[in-house]
Formats: sequence, C-alpha cells, structure tokens
Amino acid sequence: MLLPNCGAVVTTMLGCLGLLFPSAVSRVLGIEPNKPLGISEFRATYGGFFLSLGIGCLVAQSVPVFTVVGAAWCGAALARIVSFAVDGSRTRHNLAGVGVEAGIGLAMLAAQL
Repeated sequence: MLLPNCGAVVTTMLGCLGLLFPSAVSRVLGIEPNKPLGISEFRATYGGFFLSLGIGCLVAQSVPVFTVVGAAWCGAALARIVSFAVDGSRTRHNLAGVGVEAGIGLAMLAAQL
C-alpha cells in the first residue's frame, strides 16, 4: 500500500503546516484570515482536520479508511472544477489545486487495487 501511504503522509504534512503555520499557508492559498477566529478556523480545518485524516490512515492501514479519505480529496478536486464554471475561478493556482487534490485522492484510492 505504498501509494495510499504516500497520500496519507502528504495529508499529514499539509495538516502540520496548516496547524503550525496558518498565516504562511493562508497566503499560499490566497485566503485572508484577518481576525483571530479566522486563524483559529484555519488551524482547525487545514491543520487539525487534515492532520487527523492523515494520521488516521497511517494508523488504521485499512482499505475502507483510505477509500473514504481518498474520495474526500477527489471530491474537493471535483468541487474546484465546478467552481471553474460557476464562479469563473479557473486560474493556474486553482488548476494546480485540482492536480494536488486529485493526485492525493487517487493515490489513496489505489488502496482498492
């Protein structure tokens, strides 16, 4: 289960970055959490949530767990693609986001193979 574990490690690392460096990561993502609640939300969602998902996969080593987390990543990529049409948000940054999200998701879904 090399590919799924790589996806889980990347998820864990992204969670660590979101938890420890929310301002830096928010700048990379183009999100401006300009109040303490925004920073807290960023730490919780991009930090604690991703960190827990990644660690959960690494600890469980379970095909169903990798499948659910992989499907969530692919769902994020799909939602971003919908945003291209609905919001007119097709940019290089957003296209890269689709690639990263779909790549992590597909790597984790490889647990099914």
